[in-house]
Amino acid sequence: MNKRLGFQTICLAAVLGMTAGCGGGGGGGQSGTAPSANSFKFLVITDTHVRLPGNPDDAVYDNQGNLGNFGEVLGRIRTDHPDADFVITCGDNAGCLFSHDPDDYGIGQANPAEQFKAMMDSLGMSYPYRVVLGNHDYEDGFDAAAGSGITSSDPAGMEAVWKKVLGIDPYYAFIHKGVRFIVLNSNRGASRTVPCGSSEETGCEGSFDEAQMAWLEAQLDQDSKPCLLFLHHPPITDHNQYRFWAAGGTSMQVAAGDRFYGIASSHRERIRGIFAGHGHLWEEDTLDGLIPVHETASIGDLGGSSSSLRAVWMDPETGTMLTE
Repeated sequence: MNKRLGFQTICLAAVLGMTAGCGGGGGGGQSGTAPSANSFKFLVITDTHVRLPGNPDDAVYDNQGNLGNFGEVLGRIRTDHPDADFVITCGDNAGCLFSHDPDDYGIGQANPAEQFKAMMDSLGMSYPYRVVLGNHDYEDGFDAAAGSGITSSDPAGMEAVWKKVLGIDPYYAFIHKGVRFIVLNSNRGASRTVPCGSSEETGCEGSFDEAQMAWLEAQLDQDSKPCLLFLHHPPITDHNQYRFWAAGGTSMQVAAGDRFYGIASSHRERIRGIFAGHGHLWEEDTLDGLIPVHETASIGDLGGSSSSLRAVWMDPETGTMLTE
């Protein structure tokens, strides 16, 4: 499909009330305006939970099933979305790593991080991809008796692993066709050490470190480009009591009172959308009365499905963001 025609089609659908989950964000352009020549489409996936058959977590999860779902989604991307500019994940790329030592990677031994990379690389040069880190991407062990991962006591080591495997920083930003994409890391604040129930797994609740929030503010203050934010944990939204972001409720969202909310509120005219994962569900709402928030369902683990793929259209000139 021609990218400009595709955006016109989805805009018309929005006007007719047939498009689910659309949001202009930040008081931007109207849904029915003609798209600019720079309008484009990208894809969002999340919670692939790549796990390897035979690993200790295979006793609890369907590791081969996760890989199968992921492979089917990648096939759908190639077949159904040849017009997409790139793919972005919203975290939990791996279900559990079994080492926080970067020297254990890139040496020819099978591991979930490099399996994830190999599968994403199979999309080829036509589909560049960007990656958010989730709480499971910081796990370096698995307690089969408890049925849960063990969060690493060395988060810097885990970030070094992902840097080696994917070449990414813990959080970063990039500009594509006049839109600023801000990739956040909601695993770096005080909630990182809070246990998920009675298990050795932590990080079910999201939070941000102060350095990252100062960086975010600087990113949002740089210029007038429309911005999109990507993180793992969904924020607490305007109608949160009527939304089902995750089975654990607010204990699986960005912590109330986190500085993130104040920054988002003061830049709500700039932020045209927030995309999250973590809860394994399809959900949507607004933040601060204006910013569209979208959670995409999981590919792997609980509720995982090969149908979990979100298409997003963005027009940088009008600031219009639409999603299926």
